[in-house]
Amino acid sequence: MPPPQPPQPARYSRREALRLGVGAVGAAFFVACGGDELPAPPSAPRLSLIDRYARESGERGGVLRLGTVRGMGRSETAWPFIYSPLLGLDPRSNLMYGDLAATLELRDPLTLAITLRPELRFHPDERSLAAALTSDDVRREFETRAAAGEFVFSEVVERVETPDFATLVLHLRAPFGLLIDTLADARAAGIRSEARSPVTGEPLGSGPFVTALRELAGDALGRNELYHHNGYPLLDGVSLLEVEDELALTEAFVAGDIDHLDGVVEYAPEGQVVLERPGFGMLGLGLSLLGEKAGQRVRFVAPFQDGRVRRALSMAIDRVDLAERFDGSVSGPVGPAHRADALPDTELAADPLYTHDPEEARRLLDAAGASDLAIRIQTPTDERPRALAKALEEQLNDGGFDALLLVQEPRDWGRAFDAGDFETTVLDLTDLATPDLGLRLHSSTGIDGAFSPWGYSNPRYDSAVRDALGEIDPSLRAERSRAAQRLLLDDVPAMFPLVVPTERVSLRRALAGFEFDAYRFNDGWLAPRWSLTRSGR
Repeated sequence: MPPPQPPQPARYSRREALRLGVGAVGAAFFVACGGDELPAPPSAPRLSLIDRYARESGERGGVLRLGTVRGMGRSETAWPFIYSPLLGLDPRSNLMYGDLAATLELRDPLTLAITLRPELRFHPDERSLAAALTSDDVRREFETRAAAGEFVFSEVVERVETPDFATLVLHLRAPFGLLIDTLADARAAGIRSEARSPVTGEPLGSGPFVTALRELAGDALGRNELYHHNGYPLLDGVSLLEVEDELALTEAFVAGDIDHLDGVVEYAPEGQVVLERPGFGMLGLGLSLLGEKAGQRVRFVAPFQDGRVRRALSMAIDRVDLAERFDGSVSGPVGPAHRADALPDTELAADPLYTHDPEEARRLLDAAGASDLAIRIQTPTDERPRALAKALEEQLNDGGFDALLLVQEPRDWGRAFDAGDFETTVLDLTDLATPDLGLRLHSSTGIDGAFSPWGYSNPRYDSAVRDALGEIDPSLRAERSRAAQRLLLDDVPAMFPLVVPTERVSLRRALAGFEFDAYRFNDGWLAPRWSLTRSGR
């Protein structure tokens, strides 16, 4: 029998790739950079799962009221409350928590064995019978997702075996560093029953809440009394109000009809609590080092090939000032939303590359014979990137450069960016929802597996990224991710991450256990332990 073949890299435009997370570009880079070089088996094959909630439980009772916009899908909002994944993964620490799974064992780099918790049950069906949830149900779910073309299940997972009702064995085509992240996401890998809900007609789940009522105005979810974590959920239920648009959602929050709102309202209701976290976007500045990319002649700045010039440019930038201007936080190559994989704030602040020192920037340019280096900063006409480009123009000129804006229509800017045809260009990236994207952005094959838009290449860095993206254990992946980023900063990259904008959410009532900075771990693993305090009822 021939050995399993890894998936072939798909091609995407750079703008498309920068908007994708775990999607089809995930292993494309790994394969393009030598994905057939499998890492050695780990010394400790069992992956540790914590079988308890992260903190002590709160008060029991109360109904949390949430809102959705019609057409965006109330089912999508309810998904992590209805369906259980195999495990939970806290992105702040990369600690793993057992949900449906009791144990994980990495038998070799291509084989992951999973043991399910005992006595798992789906929600009751139309006959009020709660069927057992077994390994065959998990296998069927994964095969359904593979047939639908979902990347991890169709390209990463080669086949699924179920030697018994409680054991699942995943055979992989190649080691994939985001496998655990996917298995921990209820939306990407929540387990659905073949039976349908008598209320919604949708597949039954096994999560902490059950849909008890569906009306035109919304859904009512009640506590799942058969939930496999005893004593949870703490809430009596969750109601989902469906409204016409974002304005109606804000009005419902102000009127007290819902308890949660993305963003902040101008006139805050009494008792409103505002929480914030780094978002998945990133503002940055890219430099073009080479005059030919993918066989085409493009614009570039030859002195950028000198590390002293790139270092001077970085030191001319005042990242703290930009963070204040653009309501965010200073970022390393992997954004702070992926805290376990990102470099710590204190380490970035101490890195000479992140030091704002215009005088040193001028000295470096003089030493490189590039004083008053003329560069054009390309920007689309969109408000935020144009404002960023203007701020960078001022800072770079103060640091000894002769910077000038080149403002383009978004379509023209996009074509130039896809071709790597620029001298420098501002970037307003969105949805960098997985930690691998920040690493691949600096690789020699680029984020889409074709070529680097900057013309930057460092084989040692590419090798370090391969090591990180081939590590299934999230904690070990994080270690390798940080090592790769340190190597990149030492070499002075050709794309400078600058600022990650802040996201905010408003809570109208006191909600204990709601950890906004936990991202999907919050409405996935932590949701069963949310509770309304007595003052908030």
